[in-house]
Amino acid sequence: MKKNVYIIQANPLYGETKKTVYIPCAAGCIAAYAWADVKIASRYRLGKFIYSRTDIKSAIASLESPYLVAFSCSVWNMEYNKAFAKMLKDVYPKCLVVFGGHHVSPDASILNDFDFIDILVHGGGEEAFKDILLALDESSSFEDIPNISFRTADQEVKTTHRICPTTVDYPSPYLNGYFDEILKDNINFSAIIETNRGCPNKCAFCDWGDLETKVRLFPMEKVEEELRWMAENKIEYIYCGDANFGLFDRDETITDLITNLKKEKKYPQKFRVSFTKNRIEFVRKINTKLSDNNLSNSQTLSFQSLSPRVLKSIGRKNLDLDHFKQIMALYNDSGIYSVSELILGLPEETYLSFCEGLCTLLDCGQHRAITVYPCELLPNSKMGNPDFIARYGIQTVKTPYYQIHCEVPKNSSDVQEYSDIVISTNTMTSNEWIYSTVFSCYIQALHNLGLTRTIAVYLRYEKNISYFDFYSELLRFFESAQDTLVNSVYEQIKTLATGVVEGNNAWVSTCDEFGKTTWGFEEILFSKLASNLSTFFIEIKSHFKKYNIDSDIYEDLMNYQKNIIKQLDKEKISIPLEYDFFHYFNNIYAGKHTSLKKVENTLTICDDKPIYDWVEYAREVVWYGRREEATLYTGSQYKISVNYR
Repeated sequence: MKKNVYIIQANPLYGETKKTVYIPCAAGCIAAYAWADVKIASRYRLGKFIYSRTDIKSAIASLESPYLVAFSCSVWNMEYNKAFAKMLKDVYPKCLVVFGGHHVSPDASILNDFDFIDILVHGGGEEAFKDILLALDESSSFEDIPNISFRTADQEVKTTHRICPTTVDYPSPYLNGYFDEILKDNINFSAIIETNRGCPNKCAFCDWGDLETKVRLFPMEKVEEELRWMAENKIEYIYCGDANFGLFDRDETITDLITNLKKEKKYPQKFRVSFTKNRIEFVRKINTKLSDNNLSNSQTLSFQSLSPRVLKSIGRKNLDLDHFKQIMALYNDSGIYSVSELILGLPEETYLSFCEGLCTLLDCGQHRAITVYPCELLPNSKMGNPDFIARYGIQTVKTPYYQIHCEVPKNSSDVQEYSDIVISTNTMTSNEWIYSTVFSCYIQALHNLGLTRTIAVYLRYEKNISYFDFYSELLRFFESAQDTLVNSVYEQIKTLATGVVEGNNAWVSTCDEFGKTTWGFEEILFSKLASNLSTFFIEIKSHFKKYNIDSDIYEDLMNYQKNIIKQLDKEKISIPLEYDFFHYFNNIYAGKHTSLKKVENTLTICDDKPIYDWVEYAREVVWYGRREEATLYTGSQYKISVNYR
């Protein structure tokens, strides 16, 4: 009789109405490789994947005499996996429990801490998992299996480390039918595809380079067939699991295949990638093709930090800023949106270097999208090493973990996940971390999402007011303006940032006014001000008078800035103006600063998809439309005309 094996990859559910979850790609890859072995296929039966955070008791009740259960561990399911494994052992004491994945520590200590875990897999799991099943069948020792840890009668044993193989000739779980059963479930699936595996970079904050240093290419035939499978199965959203898409010339061929599939089969509807930072022109060519076919309207240009000291400490080299400025002008002019990423809490970063770094990106033309992530201590990263932690005085806090734009579970029995977030170093205090968080939220909400962007840009080019000074002074105004909307919202964002430092709340938060999902702090900030736009502009107009803008320009600029923010229940908007602000700002974004022309004109915007309530607004505009500048009527999805009078 075959022994029953189950693989659990508990992914979070996205969305409020129609639930979406990722196909358990990692679990499928491990299974497809193992069951390609004739002996394993004849001795073991693979049960149905558990791919979401289902009720643990119900999940265990659905298992049939489990011989071995393997868990794919990430930050979003580690505590769930522990609770599941513990309860599993209570019901089935002889069942073997295997933990693998990115969140399994590089040593064997977890075995000492949790006696319900029997075996750990470190790094890539295909070879090790297959070898474990074979060793169990043959009653042979685990000691000859590389990259695992296990428990003997008197100690924990970690076996030798073996570098990953040079090829990735793995069978496809998609093509070999491993997901056919779960696709029958009444749920919307997204999918992950790998065209290669590994990362040549070794950034200290990331575990990707340490776990998979050599980049290995999957066969093109397999990539093509998997993409076709996804299109035929109507997978709307595909995420490319490559660390550096665009690193290889063949990635353009893959892009052409995806665009052709969308034309032929209408799927996929979106294709998201993490682009390489070293081939900007080639990546722009690829991204233009994706953008033209509405598969992806943004490109990620990651920096993580703008401080040379920080970059040296984390082993990273960034794109030259002069080159970045030229690229931003080209992207802005051609309508391709890009996203620049920074990480808060890296070693050697200070409050000043971080906040000035944000404003440097604005100076380089990145007005549309900056994303800030908290530095999270990952167990397999260089930064997670105790010596590295001591060297840079890294202090972390364990905060509740929730995925952004996911509904917070209301079931009290649901297991809470946690993040280890860096909240201070020997160059940044926890209080400075709080103010850095607040500053970054305001840059994203007011500038990137657009509430005060045109005012800041005008003052930068016409009055030489730096973005750092502009937003620093604006925040001081918000902090001191008692009994106002702007002050109450400022205090709310500061309280949320403080809550992270104190371990009371996550990096994301719910806000009942805008639906049941979690939001980034900057999204809450923007939505609260946008939903009270008239009050917001009444309160800030007095502050901006200090810059002595000519009165007629000032009133026209305020009128323009206020009315280009997307509002509710408007299909057509007409903005009468005395100055041609629309072309003035578009020229600046394209790197062609020209004088502001005084000419009477009317800016007319047609909105084919008007929004009628703030929950829908938050979802469709702030969440779905953020990377396409949907918060501004000057964004590309709106029909705009300028009529000169």
